[in-house]
Amino acid sequence: MAGIAARPNVTIKDIATALDLSHATVSRALADHPRISAATKASVREAARAMGYVPNGTAQNMRTAHSPVIGLIVPDIQNDFYASIAKIVADAAVARGFQLALSITEDNPERELNDLRAFVVSRAAGVIITPTVAPKAETVALLKGVHAIQLIRQHAAMDAEAVVIDEQAATLAAAEHLIHYGHKRIAYVGTTTDLSCGEDRLAGFYGAMRRAGLDAGMTAVGPPRVEFAHRAVHGMMTGAKPPTALIVGSSRLTVGALKALRALGLSCPGDVSVVGYGDPDWFELVGEGLTTVSPPVYPMGAYAINLLLARIHGESEPLPGGAAHPPPSRFPATLTIRKSTRPLAA
Repeated sequence: MAGIAARPNVTIKDIATALDLSHATVSRALADHPRISAATKASVREAARAMGYVPNGTAQNMRTAHSPVIGLIVPDIQNDFYASIAKIVADAAVARGFQLALSITEDNPERELNDLRAFVVSRAAGVIITPTVAPKAETVALLKGVHAIQLIRQHAAMDAEAVVIDEQAATLAAAEHLIHYGHKRIAYVGTTTDLSCGEDRLAGFYGAMRRAGLDAGMTAVGPPRVEFAHRAVHGMMTGAKPPTALIVGSSRLTVGALKALRALGLSCPGDVSVVGYGDPDWFELVGEGLTTVSPPVYPMGAYAINLLLARIHGESEPLPGGAAHPPPSRFPATLTIRKSTRPLAA
């Protein structure tokens, strides 16, 4: 790049000064944040190459008091989303000289605390965590002493920056899709509103239904477990006025919903139009394909690990206005339309 020469020990601050950009913009560009334009990302990467910028690596990490381990704490590895995230985070960590240690909490706060405590005792370099509904006070306190990123869920008691999906917009788009198809009796089955993602998903459903002047009372929220969705959908579909369309707000709940429909001998979209959540390969094999909210798995996973590595290496951006709780980084989901939804028959 003309006018920018290589120099020793280049930092993100040096790149920001050379390009007349903020430290935050450069940090996010290098982490591939979706809200940074492609042109800015290209400019930052070109300047980084020209100046000889190299992220702090394993050698520096080993000179610190930290081990080369990154902890990933998630509720469920049977969930395709979390399994994919683990693969993305592990690959990126290994490429930067770290190892991934996995914790599966099953949304149990005690298990969450025990595993986090083990990471802290082993001096893990950092942690990516999908918090439980009600983390222990010690969990919150321990996270204050480590580099940490919240993923998917954001807990109000935790200071760590959150990387989340724009859940409200995603569920609103799903409901509007069904409304456009002429459906009026639309049901929603989602995760508990004690979770930030559950609250946002339900808000999106309510927003679309209110805007269309429709009754949004056919809802059920609870734990993200197959059994909960099975019971909820079974009850809805055997009621006096079953829904003509159903939105499911979680990957595991989608499995439960589909099992309930199968147990009742019902099909989608023949008996009910269905919008699922997540997008594992087998969703394309449900009937002629399941319409679903597709989470931005790779962009979120890549950004979360890149952001954590920036924190570990002391290259993190300052929080806006010195805020204790930075605003979350929200990634847009995609409504993938297949054949499990169709216009309501006249």
